[in-house]
Amino acid sequence: MVSKRFSKVLSALFAFACIFIIANNKASAAEALTQGQKEALHEQYVEILNEVKSTVEWGNSLVGIEVAPIGEFKEDEWVSPEVFKQRAVDATQANAVGVPNSGITPFSTSSASHKINISHGSSSVSMTVKATFTTTLSNGRQVFTNYSGLGVSASSGTWKTTGVDARIIDGGRTYTFTIGGQLTYVGLVSSHTLNTDFLCSSSGVVS
Repeated sequence: MVSKRFSKVLSALFAFACIFIIANNKASAAEALTQGQKEALHEQYVEILNEVKSTVEWGNSLVGIEVAPIGEFKEDEWVSPEVFKQRAVDATQANAVGVPNSGITPFSTSSASHKINISHGSSSVSMTVKATFTTTLSNGRQVFTNYSGLGVSASSGTWKTTGVDARIIDGGRTYTFTIGGQLTYVGLVSSHTLNTDFLCSSSGVVS
């Protein structure tokens, strides 16, 4: 008959073995993910962070936060969406100073476009000016900080941009553009200057 003392030793060893196996399984869980699974999880991380950025209060020193490229994730950083969301909330809110919940995102991007009609001989050609704008919170409202991806397209013919003068005025509320370029249409090349202003609302809507 097995003594009670020996039974306790066996039970302890069995429990230790179980803990060891579970710990090993957890450690190897990330390594077992396929590349496709990592890509799907990475897409979820991006969606989660975008939601967090638009719904929680930002820290006072934070001007931007993004999900790291998939190739930069360490194996132990592949966590469940729930765990990642909490990490994203913690990182975004760090050192928050109590910005009023006004629906204004401290740092955001927005795209907008304007149409401008120009004359080409007896014809009128519609030009579309489009860009992506970065805005940030300043004195309780959003203001312009930068732009990117400026594009100009013509409803007829081909447009070639030759120069851009872009300035932020009105305390960051207006982005004014002077765009020089050439329109090639019906066998003629004409030079034009396009002038347009983009406006930033207090909540960061660009029009």
